[in-house]
Amino acid sequence: MLKQFKLPFFQTFSATLIWILILISVFLGDVTFSIRYTWNLVGISAIFAMIFGVMYPALWNFSSIKAISKIIISSSINFVGGIIAVWLFSPDMLDIIRPWIILIAIATILGHIMGFYFYSKWDNEKKSDELNKLLRK
Repeated sequence: MLKQFKLPFFQTFSATLIWILILISVFLGDVTFSIRYTWNLVGISAIFAMIFGVMYPALWNFSSIKAISKIIISSSINFVGGIIAVWLFSPDMLDIIRPWIILIAIATILGHIMGFYFYSKWDNEKKSDELNKLLRK
């Protein structure tokens, strides 16, 4: 099972690091980084890779826990990972968003509920189509 998560981890890690560097280039212009800050960017990429490359596929594709538990776990980990990523990027930015952290948490939970609803509907339609094709044979 570890091999199944290796490629998505590194793909997500690489894409996140490149995306962050593009955003920094576009919005912050010509900035120089210290080695310590570069490690912060690597940390942000690792957080995103663990969440989106490993945790989500493991939780939604391989676990057998109830949907509400999946939503709570994924929302919590996503929220905490996002807050840590913001802090690693800029502690000042974390201070700016601090008054809205409760709203961000609520939006994260609602987003996961809606995402689960639409994903479940899509997955059920896909499985239904596959079963109908098998019945027609």
